[in-house]
Amino acid sequence: MFINEKIVILYGSQSGNAQDLAERIWRESKRFHFKSTVKSMDDYNVLELVSEQCVIFVCSTTGQGEEPDNMKQFWRFLLRRSLPTDSLVNLKYAVFGLGDSSYTKFNFAAKRLHKRLLQLGGQSLVSLGLGDDQHDLGYDAAADPWIESLWAKLLLIYPLPTGVQPLPKNLPIVPRWSVQSSSLSQNLANKPQSIYHPIRQPDDFTVTVIENERTTHPDHFQDVRLIKLQTDGQEYSPGDVVLLRPKNLPWQVETFQNLLKSHNLHFDLTLKVTQNDPDIPVPGVLNQQLTFQQLCEEYFDLMSIPRRHIFNILAQITDSELEKEKCQEFTTAEGQDDLYTYCNRPKRNIVEVLQDFPHATKNLTKELLFEILPPIKPREFSIASSSKMHRNQIHILLAVVKYKTKLVKERFGLCSNYLAELQPGDQVGARLKKGSFRFPASDVPVIMVGPGTGVAPFRNFIYDQVSEGVASKRNLLLFFGCRNSNYDFHCKEDFLSLQRMGLLNLVPAYSREQEHKVYVQHKILENSDLVWDFLQRNGQIFIAGNAKLMPQEVRQAFVSVCEERMSKEQAERFIEMMEKQGRYQTECWS
Repeated sequence: MFINEKIVILYGSQSGNAQDLAERIWRESKRFHFKSTVKSMDDYNVLELVSEQCVIFVCSTTGQGEEPDNMKQFWRFLLRRSLPTDSLVNLKYAVFGLGDSSYTKFNFAAKRLHKRLLQLGGQSLVSLGLGDDQHDLGYDAAADPWIESLWAKLLLIYPLPTGVQPLPKNLPIVPRWSVQSSSLSQNLANKPQSIYHPIRQPDDFTVTVIENERTTHPDHFQDVRLIKLQTDGQEYSPGDVVLLRPKNLPWQVETFQNLLKSHNLHFDLTLKVTQNDPDIPVPGVLNQQLTFQQLCEEYFDLMSIPRRHIFNILAQITDSELEKEKCQEFTTAEGQDDLYTYCNRPKRNIVEVLQDFPHATKNLTKELLFEILPPIKPREFSIASSSKMHRNQIHILLAVVKYKTKLVKERFGLCSNYLAELQPGDQVGARLKKGSFRFPASDVPVIMVGPGTGVAPFRNFIYDQVSEGVASKRNLLLFFGCRNSNYDFHCKEDFLSLQRMGLLNLVPAYSREQEHKVYVQHKILENSDLVWDFLQRNGQIFIAGNAKLMPQEVRQAFVSVCEERMSKEQAERFIEMMEKQGRYQTECWS
């Protein structure tokens, strides 16, 4: 049996998307007989890089153009000045980045990695790939052609010998892990603690809900909560985020289990997951005996939108020609618009997809559940409290995600709905993390733009300044935006009280309180002299909120304020220089 060259696939992934793509490349590499491994950059022995022939890198960008957490050690090593410029002269490599074009530093981590590998003598196989989360098809729009060109290039360098063909695209799925089952032990059946408890890291802790209060008017369409959580004394800084680990909602678990039972699939057992391939280790959380119920509640993401490779699996296990044809169509480049219309646009989740493909669902095995159901990932929230002002507490502002699509059933965000239903006394697993914002020393003027829940990190920073006795309206300027002063002004009394005490300069924009819409960018222009006064005193700008149009329109407003005092080109350069110096920072989300 022919085995092609060894290739190493490394990823830096914050939310799991870069890991998904790296594992897709790993799966596809088997078609061309490559001996391949896939792991995070920090799990890889970076000292071996000098002796590698071919490495494929997939990395996302977080915050202000920073690399993901599981890439930081690897990246620090690559930045060593002592590394000779011919260190990687034998290395052929390719880099694909996952980013969001609404950010100024779009795909910055991938761009810097690509540049550094070149500096160290590496030879780039194909041009740098830049995936964009803003595209209708997400990262796949750029990844598909990039991966095609990657295989074309690799097969030129490492051609298959005569008589050896690439394996078919619908290569039979080989599950990553084996799953053995045994009867449910009473000990496990009554297990109260989280499945993540045995693998807790030193930084992990448990928070207890103190309050879960709605900040929007009961008649307002959007349910937003200020959730106050009791800590064990953990300290944090302005701009930091808290990661909370949600669970599936009980009705969703029940829907999924009823679906399996309707196909006579019963997994009411204790499951033990073991390794099949030395290159694909079992995650720590699965290295213990678990009940199927625990997996349904805490591990399987039952709200996930299926990615393309899942339809490849369904195509292989269905005994319906009609289902097979449809699933195969979704896996082709030509079928991506149809896949988007079926899955992404209406936000059809994996359980609903399984309901639509009963002839595939009835043939699911324990092993295949781990292939089609991704793990629930912790969600990040900007901390809306100050550890100096709100001792032993963490506050978050949470917009509860519920909306309609063309599907009959309302769509629910997994984490936001789980948290919204928590009662005082309930507990959640948590971890602190440095956010992307880097706030300045107390004497530097700060302009904050935080429409909606984007105001959360600024509540943290402002109260931190208040606790230190350095808050003043001369140095703290907050542009807050909402629809109506009585309906969705989050933490209204906090901010109005601070303004009355002269500790904050608050400029609210109420978009629906007059005939024409007024947004934060309009208020920035209206208060041009005040904004310029802050900028003249070496002030800094921080923007947080929805990534759609707001960041660009707010940026243009600041450019326009500068344009009133200089030429258009100078104004653009002024803001660009602020961005480069870290004095203009953005933290947005889709």
